[in-house]
Amino acid sequence: MVFLTIAGCQPTGTLQTESADRAMESTIESAQPREIQTPAGLILLAEAELTAGQTDQAILLYLKAAAKSTNPEVAERAAFLARQAGADVQIEQALDRWKAIDPDSRGALEASIIFNAERSRLDALEDSLTQLFALEPDYRAHWLASFWAGLEPDRQMALLNALTRVGSQSNNGSLAMVVTEAKNRVAEQTGTDWLDAWIESHVPPANVVLFRSRLELPDRQRAIAFIERFTEVKSDLNVRAQLARWHGLEGNRETALSILRLVIEEDGNRYPDLLTLGLLEMQSGNLDTAEKHLKSLLASEQYRSNAYYHLGEVAIQNNQDDLAIDRFLRVDRSELVIEARKQLANLAIKQKTPLKAHRWFSEARLLFPNFKHELYLAEAQFQTANRMADAAIPVLTEALIREPDSVEILYTRALAYEQLNDIRGAENDLRKILQLKPNDPDALNALGYTLADRTDRYDEALSLIENALAQKPESAAILDSMGWVLLKLGRLNEAEPYFVKAWEMSQDHEIAAHYGELLWRLGQQQKAREIWDIGYESMPESDKIRSTIQRLTNS
Repeated sequence: MVFLTIAGCQPTGTLQTESADRAMESTIESAQPREIQTPAGLILLAEAELTAGQTDQAILLYLKAAAKSTNPEVAERAAFLARQAGADVQIEQALDRWKAIDPDSRGALEASIIFNAERSRLDALEDSLTQLFALEPDYRAHWLASFWAGLEPDRQMALLNALTRVGSQSNNGSLAMVVTEAKNRVAEQTGTDWLDAWIESHVPPANVVLFRSRLELPDRQRAIAFIERFTEVKSDLNVRAQLARWHGLEGNRETALSILRLVIEEDGNRYPDLLTLGLLEMQSGNLDTAEKHLKSLLASEQYRSNAYYHLGEVAIQNNQDDLAIDRFLRVDRSELVIEARKQLANLAIKQKTPLKAHRWFSEARLLFPNFKHELYLAEAQFQTANRMADAAIPVLTEALIREPDSVEILYTRALAYEQLNDIRGAENDLRKILQLKPNDPDALNALGYTLADRTDRYDEALSLIENALAQKPESAAILDSMGWVLLKLGRLNEAEPYFVKAWEMSQDHEIAAHYGELLWRLGQQQKAREIWDIGYESMPESDKIRSTIQRLTNS
């Protein structure tokens, strides 16, 4: 029975095994790799190769996908990868496919311009440029200027020649400006001459006329005259606003005001022009009108701080000190923060509450940590200017804890020490500067002058000043120091040429005090008084001249 049962079951088992074997074979066959032909599949494989670091294989797969796909993004991706790590032929293949799929693609033409410019392929470069400006006659070409500047010199010239040829035939003002800028960087004035010829043969848009007029700067009169030649562009608000600014800088305030008032009537949201108009009205004494325009700027986040700062100035002119304080405290942007705190400090002195100035500077350093350095210096300079050097020392010492190697802070503290007659402290700070900047002429001069003016260490001072002068022979300050130390040494005739040269360069009140003293000692009292009078004109409150006269005349 057992044998019969086994025998009866055997065929069934054999058949099942054979069926399983055939199923397995079918599964194995279906699992064998097949060549992928669809763009989507090729892209998936390419991205997998990229993940695995197989960039070369990924590029080949993307090029194959681009050839099969009509989606320009596939060709763009192929071009990008080829640009990163492919051969020139692959880049060219991808770009050609991209342009074929999307002949109106600005991106494809821009990429082609970059590729051909970098390879100095002149014909292809010019073709791509011509196609781009034919596709978009008003194309903004400004990026080409920075791209051109980054090329090697020989490739710069190739691109510039192509831009010049295309630009000469095009009405595109943006391209004309790019060509002008590049040509002027290669050889001064050549771009300007080219643009003048371009303007003669085209109808120049307002932005080109404005660009060309700026090439006349710093001669603002010539810049204004150039714009005046093109009456058809003077209706452009940008042109008129620029004319107003130039007239204002030239002192033609009424002309500037009349132009800007009309500009703002047409477009009250031109915030830079509204700010300029407010300042011009303020300079003209039209404080109510200025305040109205400046208050309009409060609606603009970008110009709000400017508005509050200048509204503070208006309040000062109206003797509204408390209102001015409120407005200056609202200034919270850029360098105006520092200027506003200086104004607040002056108001504190005016109101005889100097401690408020320190509080306002300290508060600003907490609120605006990015300006801490400048605020420390501003407070200390304000204090030394107001004979409060004793208050400046702790402020500067605190700043040096944060920035122990700050030359600016060390120099400012040295001046404060000198004002307090602490010559040792001043010398220590100046020598620390010389440790940080060995043989720095300004530090050498400052130390040399301090020793000559405040001690009897004249030979040491002379050596320091000679070293400084050797490095900066045309510095009026160092020439003055040289004359001063020679005067202290009694070498009056040797001192005179240094004072003469310094005076010719700068009629500063300190130079006047020193030069006048030399002349007085040489017996030229009348000429000395003339020099002192001129010095007083540069700084009527000069204690330096006053104390010199009192010491020499006993009056």
